[in-house]
Amino acid sequence: MKIHFFLVLLYTLIGVVFSSSSYSKNTDFNYNAKNLSGYFSALISFNDFDYLKSKEFFKKIKGSEKDSSDFTAKYIQSLVNLQKFNEAKKYSRNLEAKKIFNFESKLILGLSEFKRGKTSKAKIYFKQIEQSFEHRAVFNVLKTSLINWSAIDKSDKEKGLSNIENLSDRYNNFKVIQNALAHCFYDTENTEKIFKELYGNKENNFSRYYFFHANYLLNKGKKTESNKLINYASTKYPKNLLINQFKKVLDKDKKNNNKFYCKNKNHILAEIFYIVANALATQGNYELSNFYINLSLYLNPNFTSYESLLAENFFILGKYDKSMKIYKKLSNTGSVYQWHSNRKIAFILDAQDKKKEAINFLKKTYKTIDPDVYQIYDFANFLRNREEFETAIDLYSKILLKINTEHNLYYQVLDRRGTAYERINKLNLAEKDLLMSLKISPKQPYVMNYLAYTWIEQGKNLNKALGMLEEANELKKNDGYITDSLGWALYKLNRYSEAKEYLREAIILMPSDPIVNDHFADCLWKNNQKIQARYYWNYVLKLKNTDSDLKKIIENKLIFGLEKS
Repeated sequence: MKIHFFLVLLYTLIGVVFSSSSYSKNTDFNYNAKNLSGYFSALISFNDFDYLKSKEFFKKIKGSEKDSSDFTAKYIQSLVNLQKFNEAKKYSRNLEAKKIFNFESKLILGLSEFKRGKTSKAKIYFKQIEQSFEHRAVFNVLKTSLINWSAIDKSDKEKGLSNIENLSDRYNNFKVIQNALAHCFYDTENTEKIFKELYGNKENNFSRYYFFHANYLLNKGKKTESNKLINYASTKYPKNLLINQFKKVLDKDKKNNNKFYCKNKNHILAEIFYIVANALATQGNYELSNFYINLSLYLNPNFTSYESLLAENFFILGKYDKSMKIYKKLSNTGSVYQWHSNRKIAFILDAQDKKKEAINFLKKTYKTIDPDVYQIYDFANFLRNREEFETAIDLYSKILLKINTEHNLYYQVLDRRGTAYERINKLNLAEKDLLMSLKISPKQPYVMNYLAYTWIEQGKNLNKALGMLEEANELKKNDGYITDSLGWALYKLNRYSEAKEYLREAIILMPSDPIVNDHFADCLWKNNQKIQARYYWNYVLKLKNTDSDLKKIIENKLIFGLEKS
């Protein structure tokens, strides 16, 4: 009976898969129980981002696919995501011999020709690519770009640049990036001007292309100009890995692990795939993002930066083992990537409930580097967030000795050090830092909220705190923490009716926060709504994240109300 039930369920689920809008109907798949079970297992593994398992399941039933575009597409994606590019090409060739085609097979066959310089053959395959439901969001711009770059010829500059200019304005970001790369490819007299216009765009963050401009200058033998540009970019974008690792390369003549040559069309196409992958990751489509970033690595395997997106995708998905494996590899490709990768590994260990191991690991890493102020700041924040406040405060103080008040980190460090002081009950020092942070950069709603709430809890400067919170609320509307603080300030000023309105709004914004619910219950009690107050106190006791101290206070309130609590 159990086996029969499983098979019925399996056939039902497979039927749903084949009839859904995201999987086209297949008429020639071999529908026996073994193949169905294998196919279903392959899909489950693929959707769980376990590409090795999905590949093995697909491989077992290979030959049963006939014209099943779902099978062939996912199998090719599995191979690409495993970086088994030769296998993906061989499988696509076999499909071609059987007159079976899909988006992925045409793309792989086109790219294999493109990579070996057979751009005319590549163009034929790219023109044959047909839209699939899965790739619909990027289909038009990608197909046009592939055809354009397979047609671009070094001997016909005007036609090549014109092809890029003819990209639809709907894809303006893709257009301006490819325009800069095309000018770089042809080494036109406008190349530097086009790069400057690209990363000077105020509507979008194209800071990445400082690297490509500086790299272009270096490849032309203009190391001094390249150095000057990358130093400026590093100051402006101190957290950009690509820029700052290249700065290390130029400063110390280190090995360049992000190799890019404008005249190499494989490298240009790799960057286009990266743009697509990054856009898909931003939209939360990590499945396709992984596929396209691996195609970037196929075309330019010597560009370390591409792998950092892959690692980040797996980290967000909670696939920590896969993410950690990539970060360990990245940590060996330069000091900037070393710190970034090891910091991410520490976050992974923390997410795996290995807090002590995470702290010890990053402390050990920190001792091996010569940290700049941003890396010290990263480390201090890491420790502060794990309640090692004293050590974090020492590191924040070290930063403040290295920079002046004009530095973009100064007010941020004061804020972080101030909150750390508050957590160890050094309230005067906390207040001093937070006030100085606001003096340097006045419009910081969260700093205003933290300082004002600290005053409220101390029962001091209540009117000043209220004014500060009203301003913070204007700057950051519909923020649960600020709304709660504003309501709590009114409560402390005995303005219970007004307080209730803000605290009710905070409950809507943060329904599962114990503190917010406790504040609202207290306010209900003061508004003579004692039954409702008890309801919310009881609710707080049931919340998983209510700490033991608060539970004791609330249990007391349930017995005595606010008179003896």
